[in-house]
Amino acid sequence: MSNYGIENSGSGNVSFNGPVAMGQGTRVTQHSNEVRSGAEETVRAPAPAEEQSTTEPARGVGVVTVLSVETRAVIDELSKWAGHAGTRTRHGVLFHEFAREADARTERVTVTQSLLPGQHSTGIAVEQLRREYAPRMVVLVGIAGAIHPDVRLGDVVVAQEVIHYEPRKVTPEGTRRRGRSHTVTAGVQHAVNSFFTAHGEPWELPESPGHRALRGLIGSGEAVLADVSADERRYLREYNEKVLAVETEGAGLATAVHASLGESDAPLAWLVVRGISDAADSRKNDGHHEIASRNAAYVFSSLLPHLTREGEGWRSRKK
Repeated sequence: MSNYGIENSGSGNVSFNGPVAMGQGTRVTQHSNEVRSGAEETVRAPAPAEEQSTTEPARGVGVVTVLSVETRAVIDELSKWAGHAGTRTRHGVLFHEFAREADARTERVTVTQSLLPGQHSTGIAVEQLRREYAPRMVVLVGIAGAIHPDVRLGDVVVAQEVIHYEPRKVTPEGTRRRGRSHTVTAGVQHAVNSFFTAHGEPWELPESPGHRALRGLIGSGEAVLADVSADERRYLREYNEKVLAVETEGAGLATAVHASLGESDAPLAWLVVRGISDAADSRKNDGHHEIASRNAAYVFSSLLPHLTREGEGWRSRKK
């Protein structure tokens, strides 16, 4: 009879030094905490218990993007000021890590792209960031459609409030919408105030002439709007005439952050930064995705010093 296990017929113990695989067909493929997979990516493995740090890690800022053009724009922008390392988990999730020393502190940013567009997938991306990096705050960076006449293609909206217009009740008399408002924390508001105090409001983007950064409200739902007479647009105007743009992930981000509050590694705040790629009308296409994504990434990068300074306050208050 074949023996596929280990037998010890003596009186002593059998000890092993290093990774061990037992049973038919098993094998050891990892021999360290990090295994290189290609020139630019690192496959993460959990550290042995005796090597795990007992101190709180520097948690930094997490970024969620949705489209590849958005991810590329953020990576290109952040690569201007910090080294870039790609890390892929054993579950296949790819993270882009950035870190630099500034004002006697380390600024850390981790970027990940959601699996799919939409609120639900964005919430999952927030949870993946929380599990792997535990960022202090999460920022959604990407594109949106303008619904306010004061907003132009290529502008960037820094959203201090997200109106989730999707909740509704369908009755024989018609649809009754039950919008929900998500507002950024006071700390994030202070950071945004500091940013616009430093740059002016609206801020004329020096690297993209004719385009501006401004703050305001955005609408968020599952539907991609491409009709000026859409009921969703009419509802948002009635809800608040100052809603500037619409998109499909901001409410999912805000809800995911709110739902995790109280956990030791939960993000404490969120923000949405959206470049305007269309007017949410019948002419909607992909023609301005690139410029909108790059302008949003540039504004986010410019916001970072203000956000991370406020993040130091979150860390001190959390202790």
